[in-house]
Amino acid sequence: MDVRNAHCAWMITCALATAGALTATAEAVAQEPVLPPVIVEGATLEAPAKPTPVKQTTQDTVSANTPASGSSPPSPSVAQEPADAVVDGEGTNAAAATQTAGVEARKLGVPVSVITGADLKARQIRNAADALRSLPGVAVSRAGGAGNLTQVRIRGAEANQTLVIIDGIEANDTSSGEFDFSNLSADDIERIEVIRGGQSGLYGSRAIGGVINIITRGGKGPLTFRGRAEGGSFGTSDVAGSVSAGNDKGYVAVAYNFQNSGGFNIAPQGSEEDGFDRSTFNLRGGVSIVSGVNLDFSLRNSRTTSDFDDFSGPPLALQTAIDSPNIAEASIWLGGARLTWDTFDGALTHVFGGNFNSTDSSSQSPFFSADNENDRQRFNYLATARFAQPEIGLRHVLSGLVERERETFTPNDSFGPPFGADGVERERNRTAYAAEYRGEFLDRLFPTASVRREDNDTFSDFTTWKTALSVDLKELRLRPHASAGTAVALPGLFEQFGTVVDSFFGNPNLVPEESFGWDAGVEFIVVPGRASVDVTYFESDLENEIVRLGETLINLADRSERRGVEVAATAEVTKGLVLGAAYTWLDASDPTGLAEVRRPEHSARFDANYTFDSGRANFNVAAIYNGTAPDVAFFFDPNPPPFGTFGSTFVDLDSYVLLNVAASYKLSPGVELYGRVENALDDDYQEVFGFETADIAAYAGMRFTYVEEATRAWSEGR
Repeated sequence: MDVRNAHCAWMITCALATAGALTATAEAVAQEPVLPPVIVEGATLEAPAKPTPVKQTTQDTVSANTPASGSSPPSPSVAQEPADAVVDGEGTNAAAATQTAGVEARKLGVPVSVITGADLKARQIRNAADALRSLPGVAVSRAGGAGNLTQVRIRGAEANQTLVIIDGIEANDTSSGEFDFSNLSADDIERIEVIRGGQSGLYGSRAIGGVINIITRGGKGPLTFRGRAEGGSFGTSDVAGSVSAGNDKGYVAVAYNFQNSGGFNIAPQGSEEDGFDRSTFNLRGGVSIVSGVNLDFSLRNSRTTSDFDDFSGPPLALQTAIDSPNIAEASIWLGGARLTWDTFDGALTHVFGGNFNSTDSSSQSPFFSADNENDRQRFNYLATARFAQPEIGLRHVLSGLVERERETFTPNDSFGPPFGADGVERERNRTAYAAEYRGEFLDRLFPTASVRREDNDTFSDFTTWKTALSVDLKELRLRPHASAGTAVALPGLFEQFGTVVDSFFGNPNLVPEESFGWDAGVEFIVVPGRASVDVTYFESDLENEIVRLGETLINLADRSERRGVEVAATAEVTKGLVLGAAYTWLDASDPTGLAEVRRPEHSARFDANYTFDSGRANFNVAAIYNGTAPDVAFFFDPNPPPFGTFGSTFVDLDSYVLLNVAASYKLSPGVELYGRVENALDDDYQEVFGFETADIAAYAGMRFTYVEEATRAWSEGR
């Protein structure tokens, strides 16, 4: 047994020991009713089922961090709120809720972590990336302040190998192929699902490391007005408001959030503060046209303006950020509509949909400006057939998808041709066909298989697939699970056709990156509905990895390897007190054996959430550990003259611990006072070499909610 295998064995032993400790703790607590199961929407191709009432707690959304029926989330849930939770809540009114989409986590063979709106509220998360830090298999890096480039990597894959979906719409841009999380406010998010491992068998390009599926707040429930205002360190102000109402006949939700910060100096030297502002508008709505036919639509816009610095340094010294009056701007429009038609009493569901992503990003400095226009249009038809044989405990779900996509990219800059961007629109199209089977046997054996074929007009056609199996051994309190599949990522259009004067030229001959991966694990149900531990081992091989060579990009000839162990544990220790923990060991290297940058070998987190004073008060603490990680540093060598050369070297980013503390108190129904401290230990660290991060910071605010009780009966269909 080599050192790495021994390390994996040691981690599994620790997980089993943790399970034993959780058993001793949780068994000592009187048994209470099992909390609702965790529901996941983004892990299958399946169309939304015919709405059926479901039992929910008064909490807005079932916390996916609550272990129930075999699910194993990574961080603690928010304890059940008191009777006025519908007034003070952040999500859909429980009384009007229906389960229309998704599958129980215990029925999925793929590893999934879920964060709910209730979790985001308790932790007072303002940017979605901060909710993802050190979840199993997830690494986050930010180049300076909250308005600067923020990347999320899953299982050692690159940021542009992580697919991000918001309300069913792909949010990755066509330029770089990734999504910059600095543009994502968490204010109106109802749920974040992190589906780990290659998912191209469902989603096609980009889903090599995994998928981050984001669902924003819906509108069903009585007429509700919400408002929030806060301020704090770095001259930060943050205001948000929303209105929503709806029932089974129709619903609408409109939300707006504006954040502004004077910022701090992201350069190691100097005194210039680098601030940002971000506005987010979100609209969701739907109407029941006739019985069994529903139209749902969404429109979202995010606009971010941020200060950023140049990157430079004296000859032969490692380059870092230096004070510069540069400004970056981004505007992202996501919109779509979906017509759902249920036939044969819900046994056959048809979905006709279309959506678009229009992302415009620009940067300005005293001597140069650039603008990249990215657009994607997608149209699809999805059909799901459901067959059940309840007398022998069988259920089968078959889904088929046809999808047409068009991507465009137009680069512009102040230089123009022949040295700069040419302003010419590039276009590529593809047609995809996908199918999925999902089975349920005796409520304990759950296989899934999918395959997707993509016909491209600019690359070779390819086929990807995915299989998964979950086995719920209730008597043994075990749930083995495993998955395997292939994945692909097309080059970003900037990677092919982009230009940065005197420093970068795209390579139109790049080919797609391809991956095969698998994982296997066991969930230990320590106390059903109260405590669980999940241990998963994964491996994947990446071919044709795209890397920079000089002033352009190339595909590597050999394989890049990623493997690791993910551990997640959660327990409701006492009523109102929930603990959660996660750990990831990652070994990600390129074909030469060098570690991939900005991906720590070790990362972990610990969460505790305590609700008390009859549910009026809430206290939350999160400790996030990010181990030592490699990065690349650049330098300028004046030799040979007259122009000199640029070089690079590997450096280590120091490990760090982030301690975040949040507390809130309900002064009266609908009025809540809250505050938080971020980086409470005042740790000095960098997530990208040469860019400073924020010192200890404090924020406080008030939240207001008003529900028009006269509309409650209407919202419940009474």
